[in-house]
Amino acid sequence: MNRKIILLLMIGVICGLAYIFYNNMSKPIKFQDAYAIRKAKVVERLKEIRALQQAYKSVKGVYTENFDTLANFYKNGKMQTLRSVGSLDDSATQARTKIYEKLYEEQQRLVKARRPIKGERLEALVDMDDAEVIERGLAVRKPIIDDVKSVVKVAPDTVLLSSKQGFSIDSLRYVPGVEVDGVVETPEFIMKALVKETTSKVQVPLFAVFVPNEVFLKGLDRQEIANLSDEQMQRNDLSDEEKNTIISEQKNELSAEDRKKFAEEKLKWEHYPGLKVGSINNPNNDAGNWE
Repeated sequence: MNRKIILLLMIGVICGLAYIFYNNMSKPIKFQDAYAIRKAKVVERLKEIRALQQAYKSVKGVYTENFDTLANFYKNGKMQTLRSVGSLDDSATQARTKIYEKLYEEQQRLVKARRPIKGERLEALVDMDDAEVIERGLAVRKPIIDDVKSVVKVAPDTVLLSSKQGFSIDSLRYVPGVEVDGVVETPEFIMKALVKETTSKVQVPLFAVFVPNEVFLKGLDRQEIANLSDEQMQRNDLSDEEKNTIISEQKNELSAEDRKKFAEEKLKWEHYPGLKVGSINNPNNDAGNWE
């Protein structure tokens, strides 16, 4: 084999190694870019579900784990709203209103302490009527705003989601942004709701909505998805048995029934390997695990 052929082979090997190196280096970057795009879409949908669940609870007193119930509530339900009646001042006046409140509190404190009221602004509250105080710009009267209760239809009379561009109640249950080989898929979120009794015998309604990484990231690099899930799961205080189950799951050694049981167990973990909003363990102000 002459030197020219050897040189060409070496160049080919170098180019091949360079491609493999570049491909390995670019995989995590491509994954993170795609992950960020899909995550943003899923988070937005989870926020929509949370808003509707909170509205439902304000009427029913509990959450629901049924998307059909939520959709029916949105389309046909009614809820009580509070609206403010009165006139709010502009930002500058609002700032002076805060000053007025502080001045009034200080004046009252001095009166109770039977101490002399000194200072132009404090004295103004005593010696001048409200019109003169306002005219001099020393303070303003606190705006009088009354909260009026009224019963309205959930949609479209309330601002709840209906005014949001592109919102569709019929799409609420589906995980957005899932695309495999150019084909859009529509898996559904997992939604749970229950009433939990605290140690003090208080009944606390809870709900949570989940989507595992392997569902909303389907079609992306499987090893990168596994790495992400591992990182999230290891934040939990896992037992040796749970760690072994994770390994068996990743090796596809679990039966369908065992996989189903383990998926249910993961829903109770504080650090869920996916995206979720709410909690079925303890009240968390309906927070999402991305917040």
